[in-house]
Amino acid sequence: MIEEAAIVTRIDAGQVWIKALQGGACGGCIQQSTCGTAALSKWLPKREFAVDCDRSLNVGDRVTVAIDDSHLLLSSLVLYLLPILSMLGGVGLANVFLPETVADAWLPEISLAILLLTFWLIHRFQNLLLLHFCFMPQISGKV
Repeated sequence: MIEEAAIVTRIDAGQVWIKALQGGACGGCIQQSTCGTAALSKWLPKREFAVDCDRSLNVGDRVTVAIDDSHLLLSSLVLYLLPILSMLGGVGLANVFLPETVADAWLPEISLAILLLTFWLIHRFQNLLLLHFCFMPQISGKV
């Protein structure tokens, strides 16, 4: 199990909305001032998401969220392999169905458009794809 500290931001019927706490491994790293990951984590906001929970929690409680290790491979396939496969499939279909002169002239643009469209679709449906099919985070306890 991979565990991360989070804070409860709101409580709905049967669901607890949590947000990951800032810090983690970047807080204790000596390369923090020159690391791109640390710089991005400062600028990009942490997203909050809903977790099914039957524990009695209050807004502001610090909790530990756990994710099963075995599901990380599936989420990696969705995030990395699916866009590449869709791009290659789209380029193959463009070669088959478009005239040769159009395909040769526009193939880089077509492949980039398909790749970006796949990234956008994954981003748009990430709650459905990642949180429900790939892994379900569970609240393992209070901190």
